[in-house]
Amino acid sequence: MRRWYYGWSMVGVLAVTETLSYGILIYAFSVYVVPLEHAFGWSRATINGAITAAQLVAGLLAWPIGVLLDRYGARWLMTGGAVWAALWLGLWGFVDQPWQHIVVWIMLGFSMATTLYEPAFVVVAQWFERLRSTALTVLTFVAGFAIIIATPSTTWLIETYSWQITTWIYAAIMLVVVAPLLAWWIRKSPADVGATVDGMPQTGLQPVRAVPLAAVREALRDGGFWLLGGAFLASTCALVVVLQTFVPLLIDRGYSATDAAWYAAAAGVLALPSRLLFTPLGTYFSRYTLATLLCVMQGLALVVLMVLPGGVGVWACVVLFGLSFGAITPARAALFADRYGVAIYGALSGILALVLTLARAVMPVLVEMLREWSGAYTSIYIWVGMLSAIGSLGIAFVPSLRQGRHEKLPDSRQH
Repeated sequence: MRRWYYGWSMVGVLAVTETLSYGILIYAFSVYVVPLEHAFGWSRATINGAITAAQLVAGLLAWPIGVLLDRYGARWLMTGGAVWAALWLGLWGFVDQPWQHIVVWIMLGFSMATTLYEPAFVVVAQWFERLRSTALTVLTFVAGFAIIIATPSTTWLIETYSWQITTWIYAAIMLVVVAPLLAWWIRKSPADVGATVDGMPQTGLQPVRAVPLAAVREALRDGGFWLLGGAFLASTCALVVVLQTFVPLLIDRGYSATDAAWYAAAAGVLALPSRLLFTPLGTYFSRYTLATLLCVMQGLALVVLMVLPGGVGVWACVVLFGLSFGAITPARAALFADRYGVAIYGALSGILALVLTLARAVMPVLVEMLREWSGAYTSIYIWVGMLSAIGSLGIAFVPSLRQGRHEKLPDSRQH
């Protein structure tokens, strides 16, 4: 029998830690907005300003952390990020001033940069090549449960106990579950455990070697990098708007907090079959076409929520958004790894994360400021949705650049 490949053990561990980290650091936040508004009287723009600051910090750190990931691996960076998150989540329960709230989330930006998908995808890229799509499917499928678990669970915890106790529970999870799992299991490369990429026989594969930064500069001269970056930036605008405002929007429409949370969770449920369907299809069909379709669907989800009446619009949004956003993240990872190789994947992923920070940092506060000015989310959702759908079409033009002066950079594996 073939020896069990250690890479699959790490995929399983990362699936668990990403589910918990995303649920706590990203998806739970929107549930806190209304309780914090009621507890302190802060505006939603102020409350969401904290997540904006966190995303900005995470984006600014993405490039240096990406370089460190390429050189030293993800083990201690991810472990340290989980411990750091536990510390500041614990402190969050004691805040009573807006500036304290914002400072806490600025600090949590360090944890976002070191515990979420970017470092996890670097691990997958370094351990898998032929089986990369399968590994990404497993990882993102399990992590897709984050929104399903986090949104209703956070709502229940806050309503049963308080928002402060909820933050302390989450701090404990990051400290006693996430950090030990990462420290115990994660390794830099297959060579660290006497294995090879994909667990293949020793005959043809060598460990990943460092690629000079000149290779990164060469990748940045490729127009395809910026077309992909711009398209995923547009898609991220739609993603952030829904993640940060969908629950408050439904509450404003008269839905209970529990019902609103379950609608958000329903989108997460639909994301699971989406990952199982679209990610493997990239093996048989153009990943660029599939990614374009997914991003356009995500943008249209915002439009239908405002155009179609009542529950019809809500469910249309849930279906379109759930089926699309679930597969966009692994599609993005596969596109960049396939086009540029894995040796500089961490660095390029860091640069892309910095680009996407523009949307993640600006959109939550901008949307709430525009809502206060206009009195509703309607025009915001329609314009962001349309612009995101149109902007995402840039992905479809990237294959035409394949025969240009830029060719795929080697991934430093010799076959």
